Amino acid sequence: MSSKLPLERLRAVVLTQAWSGALTTQLLANMGAEVIQVEALSRPDVWRGGYPPHNRGQYPNGEPGTRPYDRNALFNAVNTSKLGITLDLNSEEGKSLFLDLVSTSDLLAENYSARVIPNFGLEYPMLRQINPTIIMMRMPSFGASGPYAMYPGNGGTTEPMSGISSLLGYPDGQPMNSGTMHTDAISGMMGFAALLIAIRHRARTGKGQYIDLSQQETATTYITDQILEHTVGGRVPQRMGNRDRRMAPHGFYRCRGEDSWVAIAVRSDTEWERLCEVMGRPELASDVHFATAEDRLQHTEKLDSIVQSWTLNRDSTKTAEVLQAQKIPSSAVMKALEVPENPQHKARGFFETVDHPATGPYSIAGVPFSLSETPGRIHRPAPTLGQHSEAVLKQHLGVSDSEYASLESQGVTGDDPGDD
Repeated sequence: MSSKLPLERLRAVVLTQAWSGALTTQLLANMGAEVIQVEALSRPDVWRGGYPPHNRGQYPNGEPGTRPYDRNALFNAVNTSKLGITLDLNSEEGKSLFLDLVSTSDLLAENYSARVIPNFGLEYPMLRQINPTIIMMRMPSFGASGPYAMYPGNGGTTEPMSGISSLLGYPDGQPMNSGTMHTDAISGMMGFAALLIAIRHRARTGKGQYIDLSQQETATTYITDQILEHTVGGRVPQRMGNRDRRMAPHGFYRCRGEDSWVAIAVRSDTEWERLCEVMGRPELASDVHFATAEDRLQHTEKLDSIVQSWTLNRDSTKTAEVLQAQKIPSSAVMKALEVPENPQHKARGFFETVDHPATGPYSIAGVPFSLSETPGRIHRPAPTLGQHSEAVLKQHLGVSDSEYASLESQGVTGDDPGDD
């Protein structure tokens, strides 16, 4: 296993915020790329917890001198391993410094709404004049072109617009959002994959490229079966709650304790026979109502009632372990605080400990995949606001001490947004 990180020779200058874009560029950073995240003192990342980021000393715990925008768990969860600087792109000086960074970078990524980059005058044709091999990825919620391009959005809006929400909910109920805005995570991972492909392409051809990645469009890849059902078969897919069109039993079943559940999915008649044995009801395997998957799908109400009568007074974790031992897909439904203690996560070293200057040490989710020879890792906590501004501008761009002091006094850069 190499100690080197696979992307360590790359530099990315990024204007990514919130979740989707920040996740994409965090993965770059955790895999070794030097990722320079650019914010503005007057308009930092919205996941820092507010705009503008003032009200020092008014952190909920009343700790004097704290900067709440440096302590936000959301921001700190998706910006590990990055360098953080501030630049006012509305100023001539700030924009000039930003373009200087672009000229020496391999990648530029952003996920503003589609109007912002053109307003800044930072579109791809212009950036290519500065850096002919630059790879630029734009990640507006609804893409950089098309009738919805100018609408701002996030997972809460792209989830219904992708069609996913129409499939979430119960048969007799209204469409529902998942509540986790998971289309941000989908597009974040796909954005990272798109950049890897572009990096590979440039290594082979010497050519950069422009990527328009729509969060709405990436989300639709998760419901391709239903899209084909409608476009080819002319049928409108219906909401099914936690049930499945092919598997039964399939769902979440209440267990002993408060809000305790176990997920069970039976994929075949053989698995059903094993479940009947585990439940102490072997006769159900040959019951005319449940003998085949087709039979079970026609009698899901009665089937779910039988399974839940078995799980109701059982421990969810032990139940899942018993079923897993019989090669029946099952898992206890974990509460948030239980996730880091999950044996699987511990065995894979998924959670890492970082020591953040504004919060102290804490456990945080690491790289969501593990490469055999060049695994990524968190090598620094998320940056405080403007933490690396001085170092990056002086070391990368040759800004002098006096020039930096002038830029700081004008509010072009720095690490102190000031007070209200």
